Amino acid sequence: MKLHIKPLSTLERQIFVITTSVALIAIVLISISVAAIFYKQGIENAESVLRNKNRFIATQIQGYVAPLRQALEYSSSTRSGLNHLHHGEPETQEQILQLFQVLQNTIPNINFIFAGYADGSLLINNYTPPNDFDSTIRPWYQAALKTYPRISDGLPYQEIKSKEWMVSFSKAFTDDQQEVLGVISIDASMDAIMKALATQDTRYPTIYNFVLDQQGMILIHADTALPESVHQSIATQLSSSELSTDKLNYRDGDKQRLAHYHRIDELGWIVVTEVDIADIRDPIIRTIASSLVFVILASLMTTWLLSLGLSRYLITPLIKLHKRVQEITEGKDDTHYRFPNNEIGMISTAIEKLTEKALVQKNIELNEKNQLLNTLSHTDQLTSIANRRRMLEILNKEISRYYRDQQPFSVLMFDIDYFKRINDTFGHEAGDQVLIQLAQVVKNSIRESDTLGRWGGEEFLLICPGTRLKNAEQIAEKIFTAIHQHSFPKKLQITISLGLSEFTATHSPETLLVEIDQKMYRAKQAGRNRIQI
Repeated sequence: MKLHIKPLSTLERQIFVITTSVALIAIVLISISVAAIFYKQGIENAESVLRNKNRFIATQIQGYVAPLRQALEYSSSTRSGLNHLHHGEPETQEQILQLFQVLQNTIPNINFIFAGYADGSLLINNYTPPNDFDSTIRPWYQAALKTYPRISDGLPYQEIKSKEWMVSFSKAFTDDQQEVLGVISIDASMDAIMKALATQDTRYPTIYNFVLDQQGMILIHADTALPESVHQSIATQLSSSELSTDKLNYRDGDKQRLAHYHRIDELGWIVVTEVDIADIRDPIIRTIASSLVFVILASLMTTWLLSLGLSRYLITPLIKLHKRVQEITEGKDDTHYRFPNNEIGMISTAIEKLTEKALVQKNIELNEKNQLLNTLSHTDQLTSIANRRRMLEILNKEISRYYRDQQPFSVLMFDIDYFKRINDTFGHEAGDQVLIQLAQVVKNSIRESDTLGRWGGEEFLLICPGTRLKNAEQIAEKIFTAIHQHSFPKKLQITISLGLSEFTATHSPETLLVEIDQKMYRAKQAGRNRIQI
């Protein structure tokens, strides 16, 4: 049995070619746009991972060394009650060593705490120095003299026998005439810091963390094969005074690398997290390529099927009409045809019969429930203002209105300075109250046409329709004034760092948000409690 395929008519072929061509062009254009957006978002997501990992390690280091530095400040100050002028007296020596023992017991990370004096002597628990020992020529003593009255920069080193990584801090202390009496030094283990530096990321296997000094010398790293030398490629750029961000894109030999860094000025350290660009780019390109092939093939197949079905549906009545006219001219008037208008009319009548009062009432109830669900899905549960999803919808609407009616608008992003410190000190309940009150203060100080939303955590977003940059700056100043005048819980002095931009034709939703986020970050770098335009 032969399968008979009915050939397409000329008009059917023309419709098929036109619809397929238009669909193919549209698919290609859309695919290119989506690929570009997807690639950019992939790079931004990778940078976010890199930046967050770098900040986490830097914060962990700062938190790790903070009690060590506090112990140095205390033991070298008059608050300790020690009289180092009489360090040679047994009673005073016992007091000093007891304080050292208390600090060592209180701060488990301390391996050794000791005092060296201008006469070359040394006070340390459980160790008797040799007769020819001279404290004043030791590196930790000299480092403290160079940085007096500050604590010396953290000096990492590996213990000779155990090869364990240690870090040394020291601080000189003086008498009433500002004459140096000696130096107190702390040696501490860095196991926790080394573990943090050695942490890998399954998404980006080439991510590597290390610590440089201000001259670019590698101080701490987790790779024993890495040479103890200057990391020339990145050190040159880190020393440039023109740098205004914490991100670097540089070439290291045959590798193109992306790095985020954080300066810890009180330690004299630069924490660097880097990754090979190829490690980010290649998976994105492979994903885009495979996705585009699938989408294009599936879209073309769907378009062809729809085009074929639509062509036959539209052409069939014309073919029937042509045959009907031909039959009339030939005198054949005994065939009855049912045309689409009659069928559509019957369907319309049937649909109208199904529209009943009970169904209408059910639809009304369903609409009310949907409206309630829509409101809940667009509201932040803590602050009762718009959530991130709602703010993105409003942002896209304002962008559409910008292109349709040429209506300008501006967007402000701000977050609470030192919010983590509030949570850590007073608890999360106090932090929640700060968020709730701040949201209400800002909402009361803006216009009815403006929309305030919680962007995430302690970050807020404000969209101001019909607003130029200059007017947006005035709104920002008004917000600052309202926050400064408000009495927050626990008598907290709440400040914010704010970035703002006016949307232009060169922006996309993503680039606008990235730009404002970077401005807010620069406001923090500049000292917080300020507006960055």
